[in-house]
Amino acid sequence: MNKLKIVFFLFILFSAGAIKSSPLSKAFAALKVYNYFEAKRLFEKAMKKDIAPASYGISNIFSRNDNPFFNIDTAYKYILISDETFQVISLKQKTAYLKYNFSQYTIDSVKNEIYKRAFNIYKANNSIDELNKFIERYAEASQRNEAIGLRNSIAFQEAKKKNTYQAYQAFINTYPKAKEVPEAREKYESTFYQASTKNKTLEEYEQYLAKRPNTPFLYEVENSIYTLSTLNGTVKEYHNFIIKHLKNHNVEAAWRNIYTIYTADYKTESLVDFKLEFPDYPFSEIVNQEIELSQKRLFPVRQYEKWGFADSTGTILIPCSYEWVEDFSEGAAECGLNGKSGFINKSGKLIIPCIYEQVEPFYHGMAIVQQNGKSGIINKLGTIVVPFEYDEISEFSEGLVVIAKQEKYGYMDETGKLVIPLLYTKAVDFSEGLAGVELDGQSGFINNAGIMVIPNQYDWVEKFNNGIAKVKAQKKFGILRKDGSVILPCEYDLVGEFAEDAILVVKDGKYGFADREGQLFIPLDYDYNGTYMSTLKFKNGFAVAEKNKKQGLINKMGKYITPKDFSRIEPFSEGLAAVRKKDKWGYIDEKMKVQIPYTFLSAGEFNGGMAKVSDKNGNMGFIDKSGKPIIEFQFDEAGTFKNGWCTVVIDGKTGLIDQTGSWIVPCELDILTPISGNVLKLEKDSRLAYFNIQNRHYLWKEEGF
Repeated sequence: MNKLKIVFFLFILFSAGAIKSSPLSKAFAALKVYNYFEAKRLFEKAMKKDIAPASYGISNIFSRNDNPFFNIDTAYKYILISDETFQVISLKQKTAYLKYNFSQYTIDSVKNEIYKRAFNIYKANNSIDELNKFIERYAEASQRNEAIGLRNSIAFQEAKKKNTYQAYQAFINTYPKAKEVPEAREKYESTFYQASTKNKTLEEYEQYLAKRPNTPFLYEVENSIYTLSTLNGTVKEYHNFIIKHLKNHNVEAAWRNIYTIYTADYKTESLVDFKLEFPDYPFSEIVNQEIELSQKRLFPVRQYEKWGFADSTGTILIPCSYEWVEDFSEGAAECGLNGKSGFINKSGKLIIPCIYEQVEPFYHGMAIVQQNGKSGIINKLGTIVVPFEYDEISEFSEGLVVIAKQEKYGYMDETGKLVIPLLYTKAVDFSEGLAGVELDGQSGFINNAGIMVIPNQYDWVEKFNNGIAKVKAQKKFGILRKDGSVILPCEYDLVGEFAEDAILVVKDGKYGFADREGQLFIPLDYDYNGTYMSTLKFKNGFAVAEKNKKQGLINKMGKYITPKDFSRIEPFSEGLAAVRKKDKWGYIDEKMKVQIPYTFLSAGEFNGGMAKVSDKNGNMGFIDKSGKPIIEFQFDEAGTFKNGWCTVVIDGKTGLIDQTGSWIVPCELDILTPISGNVLKLEKDSRLAYFNIQNRHYLWKEEGF
C-alpha cells in the first residue's frame, strides 16, 4: 500500500469515528430504535451543524403517526428544509451522510410519502377548504391535480344542490379550468332561463331574450313569445307579432296563419283583398295561384281505385292517391288515407293530416271532426277549438252549434265557448234567433242567451220559418209566432205549409185553409183522405177542393171556379188544368172547355209548352198544348224539363233527352247528379264520369265508363 492510500484510509477511519461520536450519529441511532424523544432532541441539537440530515430526521419523526409528535405539515416543512440545504452542501458532505442512509433519494422518498399521507388526511375531510390547503401547501405533490379535481367536484355538487344560476356562475368564476365548467355553463343557462321566466309572461320572455340573444333556449323562447303573442289567434295578433319579432323563427307560420284566417271562406274576393292589404306577404306567388284556383271547380275523380281531383277541362290537378275524397268546401276537401280522414287544399297540399275517424266539411273556417268516438271542432290551422269530449255536434247555425254529452244538449259558439249549458234532453239548430229544446219531456223555444222565451209546454216543435213555427200538443198541431202568440191553436190533426199566404188545416177528416193571422178563410168543408196532400195548396190563386170523392178548384173566397165533378184535378198551369174522369186524364182550359181529350193514364202540369203524360200502356212521353205527342211514349219515368233537358228512365236505367226528344245521354246510367252549373256527375256500373250538358261533351271519364 503506497503512502497516499494509507493516509486516505486513516482519514476515512478518523472521520467515521468522529461522525459516530456526533449528536447526529446518536440521533439516527435513537430514531432507529424508535426513541423519538431522544432522537428529536439530538436532531434539533444537530441542526446547528448538520441542517440537511437533521431536518430530514425531524421530518421522519413528524411524519410517523406512532409518536406524539405526528404532524404532517411540520414533517413537510422539515423535508423541504432538508431538500433545500442538501442541494448546497459539498459532495464530500453528501458522501459522508451516506452512512446514515441519507441522500437525495431518501429525501424524495420521504417527501413522496408525506405527499401521500397529507393527501389522504386532507381528502378525508371532504371539504373544499381542506383540499385548498393541500393544494396550496403541497404545490409540487403528484396528488395535487387529483386534489384539484376532487375539490372542483365537491364545489360543483354544492352548486347543484343550490341549483341557482348565481351558484353556477360563482363556480365558473372560481374554478374556470374545472372539467365541470361546460356542464356548469349549461346549468347556469337553464337556471337563469327558469328564474328569468318563472311567471311565464310575454314580458319576461321578451326581456330574457333581450339579455340573452344567443341563449341555447332560443327556439323554446321564440315559441313561447309566439304563443303568448297570439293567444286569441286573430289576424291582428299575428301581424303585430310579425312586426315586433321579425327574427323569430315563427314569423313564417304567423304569415301563413294570417293568410288562412283571412281567406277562410276561400272566396276570390277574400284572396284579392288579402293581397291588397298585405303586400309584404312573403309567399305572394302562392296567393296568385290560389286566386286562380279559387275560380276553378274541381271534381273528384278516380284512377286505379284511388281518388284525386280534375278541373273542368278534365286535367287531373291533384293526383289520385287517396282512399276517398269529397267535394271542396271553402277551399278544403275531405280526404282519406289508411282509414283516417283529413283535408287537402286546391293545391293538393294536406292542410289537416289524416288522423281523424270522421270529418265534416269546413263552414266559416270550422270543421266538426271525430276522434276516439268523440266529436270536436278544429279550424283551418288544425287548432282544436272544441275538445274531443262530445257525443254529438251539429253544424253551425247563426253562430251556434248544438252539442251533446251523456244525453244532454247545449250550445257552443264558434270560439268553443259553452254559451248555453248542457241542460236539455233534445235541441235543434237556431233559426231566426230561436231554437227548439226539450226539457222534462216538453218542448219550447230559447233565445241565443239561453232564456226560455216560449215555455216548454209542447210535445213537439219545428224550426221557425218566416216568423212562424209548427208545434204539437196533446197530439194536435198548431202554429206560433216568434213572440209565442198563437196563430193556430193546437187543435188540428194536420197543418201544411204556407203557399200564397194560405195554409192547409185538417180536422176530423175535413180540411180548409187559414191565413197568416190564423183566420179560417176557407172553412173545414172538404174531405181529406191524405192521398194528395202535396196538391192541397193554393197555386195561382186556386186550390183543389174535394167533396164526396169529387174534386174541383176553388178560389180564396171558397167559390168553385170549375165544376166539382172531377175524380182528380190539378191547378192550372200555362192556362190548362189536368183533370181526371173515371180512369183517364185530359186537360181543360179556364173556360172549362176540354182542350185535350181524356186519353192518358197520368198527366202533369205544362212547363214551357210541354206536359208529361203516360199512354194507355203506362209509357211516358210529352205532348204540346194541342195534345200532340212531341216526344215519343217510351219512358218508364220522366222528370220535368229544366234548362232544356230532362232525365228519363227505361228499364231502371237513367238517361237525358232534350226538348226535341233527342238523346243527350242514352238510358244506361245508374245515377245522374247535377253538381255545378252545366256539369253533371254520371255513374254507370260503378264507374264515374263528368258531363257538360251545355256543349254535350265529357269533361272526364273513368277507365271502363
